Amino acid sequence: MSDLQQKPKSKIIRIINHWSTHLVLIIFIMMFLTQLLTRHMLSDNQHVSNLTSSAHAQLLKPEDSLKEWADAPQHLVYFFAPWCTVCALSQPSLDVFTTMKPNTQVIMVALDWDNPQAVEDFKQKHQFDLPTLLGDQTLKRQWQVDAYPSYYFIDSQGRVTSKDRGLVTLPGLLARSI
Repeated sequence: MSDLQQKPKSKIIRIINHWSTHLVLIIFIMMFLTQLLTRHMLSDNQHVSNLTSSAHAQLLKPEDSLKEWADAPQHLVYFFAPWCTVCALSQPSLDVFTTMKPNTQVIMVALDWDNPQAVEDFKQKHQFDLPTLLGDQTLKRQWQVDAYPSYYFIDSQGRVTSKDRGLVTLPGLLARSI
């Protein structure tokens, strides 16, 4: 092979190495930030009580229904506040996720709300069409929610399998639902 043919291949390899290093660094930073942000949330594998029997949450609409942990292979419990702008920005990702993962029951839990109508107005304005619970401060403490939005994936045995908080993205939801 001539030197002219070697140089382009060598340059391509250097470029690939350069960007690979950057990609690994970005992934490491993202993993570190996730650990930092979720350090005060419930632990993975921690058992949680079913929301359907909680004295600290009631359905916003009585016609909505929730499944027990054992009745669905996976649940996404999404905590939000009706005044939360980031929560509103998460709607498109949640909407697509519910379509892509129909066996995952998504449960919205409103916290820090003034009245049920404010929660209903938020849902209508941002086109959230998911079963919603009105939670209280005790539920907020039990689930260790200290920022909005916060969410947990729960398996059919009622154990936390994954968690995060902040802006919800479809890739993030899909990665955590595995």
